[in-house]
Amino acid sequence: MTTASSSTKLRPTDTLDSRPEIFGRNVTSTFKKMFSFRHQPPGNLRTCMIPPVVFGTLILNLPMLLKLRFYLKKERLSRPADDVRILFYSDNLDETNGIANNLRNVIPYMRSHGMKAFLAGNAFNTRPCGVVENGYCLLLPRIFSMEQLGYANSELAIPRIGPVLRLLKRYPVDLIEFETPSPGAWLVCFCAKVAGIKVFSHYRTDVPTYTKTLVKAKWMHKYVLWLMQIFYGMTRPVVSPCKDYAKILTSQLKVPENKVQILPRGLPLEKFSPDMRGKGVWEKYSAQAGNTATQVGNARKVRFSFIGRISKEKNLEFLNQVWKKFAALHDDVELMYVGYGWYLEEIKKFYEGDNSVHFAGEQGGETLAGLYADSDFFLFPSTTDTFGNVVVEAMSTGTPALVSDYGGPHDIVMDEAAGRILPIDEDAWLNALEECRRIYLEEPETYAKMREVAHERSLKYTMESSTKAQFEYFKKLKKEAYGL
Repeated sequence: MTTASSSTKLRPTDTLDSRPEIFGRNVTSTFKKMFSFRHQPPGNLRTCMIPPVVFGTLILNLPMLLKLRFYLKKERLSRPADDVRILFYSDNLDETNGIANNLRNVIPYMRSHGMKAFLAGNAFNTRPCGVVENGYCLLLPRIFSMEQLGYANSELAIPRIGPVLRLLKRYPVDLIEFETPSPGAWLVCFCAKVAGIKVFSHYRTDVPTYTKTLVKAKWMHKYVLWLMQIFYGMTRPVVSPCKDYAKILTSQLKVPENKVQILPRGLPLEKFSPDMRGKGVWEKYSAQAGNTATQVGNARKVRFSFIGRISKEKNLEFLNQVWKKFAALHDDVELMYVGYGWYLEEIKKFYEGDNSVHFAGEQGGETLAGLYADSDFFLFPSTTDTFGNVVVEAMSTGTPALVSDYGGPHDIVMDEAAGRILPIDEDAWLNALEECRRIYLEEPETYAKMREVAHERSLKYTMESSTKAQFEYFKKLKKEAYGL
């Protein structure tokens, strides 16, 4: 097997990854095996190891960075001004989450339509070396990694910079967009500034709220907020997917209003369709759960679903409490959890013996589309999502969505014609679930109209419209940064 950085081959005893295969990801080449520190468990004080690694790596690579700066300046002048090349950098690309899934759809679409886009992140600690997946996604070799605080199976990682510099010389870029303010992003940001590459960021993760939700130490909240203010000060302008988070950027993270840019996001909506409804996918996974009673009398049960990362920051503790009360009142409702995450086992224990709840695990392709489409209503109580890919996907299959009144999802639903927008209040959600059940069972015309409107509203988030708007903005940024 040839490698991304040399012709070195893996030894027969090396395995690329000890985890189960992830849907849709195929290794196409590998980096050579490189030294890295031992993977660290989570810990507040262990995060103090990160700054020395970041700045030590930066200092060691200064000569190469300065050399790269002069090379890139000369190379950039040799190309037309509208030839824009961009690198998207994100942590946790090597797992399943909304950011990784969205980027793994967006970048191939851009590349297939003549846009020069690249994607990079860090290889997970279960890999002996970095890899290239599907020919475009660079999962770089690590020098340091540790478990993320309060967020099992996610990592804080710092890449080896040598391979990055060689790749930038081979594939020069004009812009680097950071998707998350991770330790790796800090290092790549510093290196990019020395190398004379324009950097900016995308506010995809509500990190301060995540920290409050997942980490008990109060000093960490202030520490993280201070770090975010510095990071988004270095990586302006900042792209926001919605107005709510544009306000957070200006109020909490001190980003000037004229440095916040709202840009639409796009999804491969052709993968999701109302036509996927009724193919028997739901019955397959409810039967696997040991519950074949999907009907009450001659009527099918009313189906609700949560699809996404099974994590506490999605407000699933709240959803579980609401569902327990709701399901206790009715024997004709059921809830399907689709996805994987560190909180999954706790939820399974919570619902042990409860036949109203099923678990389909992590899914993709037509199976995932079928589960969305077979749902009568989609439940998404998260207050930490800056957008809500899964809400768009659900609505694209014609499934009305119930979402919280905070964050990006409520901008997608808009009003009651396509679902419900609710405060995080148990009575409000219980009443909404009762209303949805009644509409489905007693008002078929009203329900059919909700499905129609939900599908129509999802169509504004096409890949074509979002990538076109993004690349026009990237051209503007290049012109402003380099005067070309």
